[in-house]
Amino acid sequence: MAIWQYLLIVVPEDSIDTTYECIFKNNKTKFLPETDSFWENFDGDILSIISELDQILPKANWGNDIFLNWKGNANNDEDNDACICLSDDKTKIKDFQFRIDLRKSSNITHILQSILNLCEKNKLVLIDLKGEIFQPNLEDIFKSIKASNATKFLSDPIQFFEDLSKNDSDETRT
Repeated sequence: MAIWQYLLIVVPEDSIDTTYECIFKNNKTKFLPETDSFWENFDGDILSIISELDQILPKANWGNDIFLNWKGNANNDEDNDACICLSDDKTKIKDFQFRIDLRKSSNITHILQSILNLCEKNKLVLIDLKGEIFQPNLEDIFKSIKASNATKFLSDPIQFFEDLSKNDSDETRT
């Protein structure tokens, strides 16, 4: 993950319950928790979600038929990407996350907004690296974006690195 990328995890809105507390709030590892349990009862149109992502971001040249990836043009400050991991039989989503390149405002106004529209249409919510849950609208997410390491780095890279050793933030997870 590039320092200028802001990551959001996508899960079905109706899956947020005590499972969330167990999986996210109690995660003591440096890694993101598994989210497949959130998708167990999702009955949305997976092919439609994939097709809509195809319209937002170009497919990446890696992955396979159950590990789907999309990647923007990093050379043009459009280092946006998305990943959906499907079950072996391709009937369930196991994981869905995306990262937005904060170096260019059009990444927020076009790419992020398009993904948020997809989430809203499919009744999906977003979780940031600190475990905060957001409805799929920019107003809710802006506070998290402003507090993210990506924004801190882009605002003042030298200060960011000076503060890095003191940072106990959950966002240091990989």
